[in-house]
Amino acid sequence: MENGSPFPALARMLFASDERARPAPSSFDGEKNAVSVEDASRKRKEQIDQLVRDHHDFVWRTVRRFGVGDTDIDDVVQEVFLMVTRHVTDIVRERAFLFRACQFAAARVKRTALRRRELDGDELLPTQIDANANPEESAEASEARRRLQTILDAMPDELRNVFVLFELERMTMAEIAEITRTPPGTVASRLRRAREQFLAAVNTNASGGGHE
Repeated sequence: MENGSPFPALARMLFASDERARPAPSSFDGEKNAVSVEDASRKRKEQIDQLVRDHHDFVWRTVRRFGVGDTDIDDVVQEVFLMVTRHVTDIVRERAFLFRACQFAAARVKRTALRRRELDGDELLPTQIDANANPEESAEASEARRRLQTILDAMPDELRNVFVLFELERMTMAEIAEITRTPPGTVASRLRRAREQFLAAVNTNASGGGHE
């Protein structure tokens, strides 16, 4: 099943607005090797810069959809790209690597925040969604984004991952199976369950059950 989704308009409305470098020489041989090392370093930096340009928005959206609050989101994005600098020569499929790096970084910052709140005895605070929203963004769009994030936060990780990649990032089932390292049949099953949960939550909100 490819991306012929019944949900894109609804999901997007709610969210409003995701060849190895050559190794350094093993030994030095005067000026020739020095130039080679400098050239390799320059190419590595160019590779990193290009990857950041190509995928920064994807990384930012992904960590936000993993429930990272606006106060932490820039730090988490930076952490993801620091992972890139350490592993850039090993990256074969960029989005697959970045998605898993986002999972790791987001989970770490959320665990840290939870431990801090437990130590301080504070109640869990609601996730801030719109600190960086466009000033011209309507109150309705802002509320829609908050609602979608609330629905995503309530989904188990394995369902949310598939739902976000298919419905919001518009990836194919084959791409999702590769990124999540999950059999295609399992991806399809998780997407079906995620859609059911998503629609149930939307219907609950529409009927007034989601209001306090």
